[in-house]
Amino acid sequence: MTQEQESLLQYTVSHFEDIARQNRFPENGSIAHDRERCLVCHPERATIPPFAVYLEVIAQSVKVRRPSLDQELVDAINGDRQLMGISKDLPLEDFLLETSEALDCWSDWLRDALNTGLSLLSIHSPSSLDFDLDDPELAEAFSDLIQEKIQEIMDHQKSSRAAGPVPEAGF
Repeated sequence: MTQEQESLLQYTVSHFEDIARQNRFPENGSIAHDRERCLVCHPERATIPPFAVYLEVIAQSVKVRRPSLDQELVDAINGDRQLMGISKDLPLEDFLLETSEALDCWSDWLRDALNTGLSLLSIHSPSSLDFDLDDPELAEAFSDLIQEKIQEIMDHQKSSRAAGPVPEAGF
């Protein structure tokens, strides 16, 4: 990636991180910015696949919006589980202990967050592309990158967690 390409990607990521900080993602298309430097507005200017650009933008935005593994994040995950008809809430301790059920729920929640973000990017501008993680061809072609970004976010959330004791397994 050239220095100019890196600059465009950094500008694009920064713009959407600001939108995430303001919690204005649903209205992202109406927020003023330099459209000529935005790789979501101009995906044809990227030297990497546009999907990789969009996924990077969303992954970094999720890190801003949900920076750490805390009770707020767990409440959001449990809230979505309840919407799916799952009445059992998982405690924060399960996530800290990285139980398989908690890791699966966390990973699924992040995948849904990425997919929602991709959907919201599709309405950013008339030239924005539409990506859906449920598209079998896309999922197959980019499965490693998608998993890498989910793990990157999880690692960030774990490392950004406020200092505190991690519960020990057992009684």
